[in-house]
Amino acid sequence: MNVIARPVSNTDVDVIICGGGPVGLALAYLLGRWGLRTTLFEKRASTTILPKGQYVHAQTAELYRQWGVWSLLEKRGWPIEKSNGQGVYVNVSRGPVAQVRATTGKEADYAKKWERLTPVYPRKIPASDYEAALCQQARQWPSAEIHFSTRVVDVRPSDTHVTVRVRNENTGAEREVRGRYLVACDGAHSFVRNRVGQGEDHGPAFLNQVLVEFNASLDDTLGRDGFFHSFVIDPRYAGWFGSKHPDTGVWRYSFRHDEDSVPDHETIFARIRGALGMDIPIEILQIFRFDYTTGLLRRWREGNVFFAGDAAHWHSPWGGYGANSGVQDSNNLSWKLAMVLKGIASDSLLDTYEIERKAKAWQVVKAATYNSLHFQSIVQSVVVGEPKLATEGELSEVGRQFLQQRFDPHGDNTVLHTGFQLGTVYDSHAVIRDGAVAPVSDLKNYEETTVPGVRAPHVWLRDKKGQRLSIVDLWGTSFRLVISGDSQIWRQTVSAFHAETGIPLTLIDVSPEGDYEPLDVKFEKLYTKNGVVLVRPDGFVMRRFTSSPAADLNLLQETFRNSFGSLGLRNSSVEKYALTT
Repeated sequence: MNVIARPVSNTDVDVIICGGGPVGLALAYLLGRWGLRTTLFEKRASTTILPKGQYVHAQTAELYRQWGVWSLLEKRGWPIEKSNGQGVYVNVSRGPVAQVRATTGKEADYAKKWERLTPVYPRKIPASDYEAALCQQARQWPSAEIHFSTRVVDVRPSDTHVTVRVRNENTGAEREVRGRYLVACDGAHSFVRNRVGQGEDHGPAFLNQVLVEFNASLDDTLGRDGFFHSFVIDPRYAGWFGSKHPDTGVWRYSFRHDEDSVPDHETIFARIRGALGMDIPIEILQIFRFDYTTGLLRRWREGNVFFAGDAAHWHSPWGGYGANSGVQDSNNLSWKLAMVLKGIASDSLLDTYEIERKAKAWQVVKAATYNSLHFQSIVQSVVVGEPKLATEGELSEVGRQFLQQRFDPHGDNTVLHTGFQLGTVYDSHAVIRDGAVAPVSDLKNYEETTVPGVRAPHVWLRDKKGQRLSIVDLWGTSFRLVISGDSQIWRQTVSAFHAETGIPLTLIDVSPEGDYEPLDVKFEKLYTKNGVVLVRPDGFVMRRFTSSPAADLNLLQETFRNSFGSLGLRNSSVEKYALTT
C-alpha cells in the first residue's frame, strides 16, 4: 500500500480514541493500518469479560475477515445447533410453544444459505472473544497505542486540536495528551458526550433488568432445543434464558426486578426453577443489574470531536445491533480521517460521516425499540384470557396459534434481518449518483446491486495463485476500481492519476488479461454490465463509469479529478507530501 507521509504536527497524536470496546478497538486497528498516530484510552483493566454483545452480523463479519480478526474467531462461539433462533415457553419443561429458527438444518446448511450473499455468515460469538481478537490485531501497528486502566477525566477541545487529561487507575498518576481529533467510543454513558455533546433525542427506557449467570444440568432441555434465547411467558417467572456458554458451560437468566435492591439468592432460585418448571440444583455464579435507555445524539461532530457506537446512538440489545453498527461507524470514519490527516482531502469530507451513519442509526434505534416493545405487546396480548397460564402454567391451543402467528414476523426483525445486515445505503457528497434508484432500506430483504451508495456486493474470484477469495476481501486499504476489460487504458489512467494526486487508487482487474478470474455468474450482472465500479476504502460504491474505455486518456483523467473533487480531495497533495512504500 502506498502511504503518504504526515506533515509535521504540533499535537502528540493524530487521533485520540476514548473507549476500548469493539468500536474503539476497531477504529484503533483501522487508523493504525493507515499509519496514523493513534492512542486509545480505556478505563477497564482489559477487554470485556461481561456476558454481552454476542451477535456478529454478516457485514461486520466481512470486516473482521478483511482485518484478520475472523480467522482468530474460527473456533470460538456457539455452533448454529446451539444458537438457532428464539423459542417461547410457558415453562421449559413443557417444551416450546412458539419459535423462529435461523435455519432448519445444520451448520453447513446455514453457511450455504449465506454463501450466495457473503463469504461469511452471522454467528454468535462472545464479546470477550471478538474484543480480544480486535485488540490483538490493533496492537500489530507501531503507530497505534492502547492503554487499559486509563480513564479520561477531562476533555478540552480547541479550534486546532483536542486535549485530554487521563488518569492511571492503578497509580493515580495523571497526564495530558493532545490530538488533532478525538473520537468518543465510550459507550451509552459516554463521558465525552456528557462533556461535549450538544443535544439528544430520547426514547423509552427499559429499567431494572437483572441478569444471573448460573450452573445447572440443562443439556437435555434448553440445550436440546438449541435456541440462543429462550423466553418464558408465565407471568410469575417471565424472563429469558441465554444459551449455554461454549467455553465456560455457564447459563444465563434475565428478568425484570423493580425493587431497589438486587433479589436475594432464594428469590432467584425460585424464579429460575419456576421458569424451568424443574426443581433441580442450581449454582448462582454472578448477578448483574443494568438498565437500557434509548437515544440518538443530534450532532455526531463537535469541532474536532466525533462520536461513534453507543456514544452516538444507544438502545436495547434486541436484534444485536449495537456492536455491529458501532464497528461499521468506525469503518466509515477511519478512511475519512486518514484522507484528511494525510493532507489528501479537505476537512469537509469528515462531515459525510454523520450524514451517512446517522441514517443507519435511525434505523437501528427504531428497530431495537420496536423489537423490545413489540415482544412485550405479544406476550401481554397472549396472556389475556388465559387464566390457567398464571395458575397452572397452561396455554390454550388458541393462545399457541395466536402466539406463533405474531412471533413469525417478529423473528424477521430479531433473527433473520438480512436486509439490515447487508443492505446499508449511503447518500452524501461522498457518493456520486448516476440516476439509478438505490434500494429502500429494509430490515428483512436485501437486493444485490452496484448502485452508488450501497455495500459493494460479494462475488467469488480466483487470483493468479489459484486462491479463491471474495471481492469484499479486497476493500479497505485504498479506493478500488473494478474493471472487466481494456486493462491497458485503465492502468494508464490509474497510474497517471495516482502520480498526479497521490490518492490511493488501485485496480481490481477481472479482465481476461487481469489479476483475477470471476468464479461467480453474478460478476457480469453486478459489475461488468454496469461499466466500471469505483469502490471506497470502506467497501461502498462511490461511482460507476459508463464511458467507453477507448475514450481519450485526458478525458478519463478529468472525469477522475471531478469524481474525487466531490469528496474535497486535493489534486495538489502529491506536491506537498512524499510517497513511501
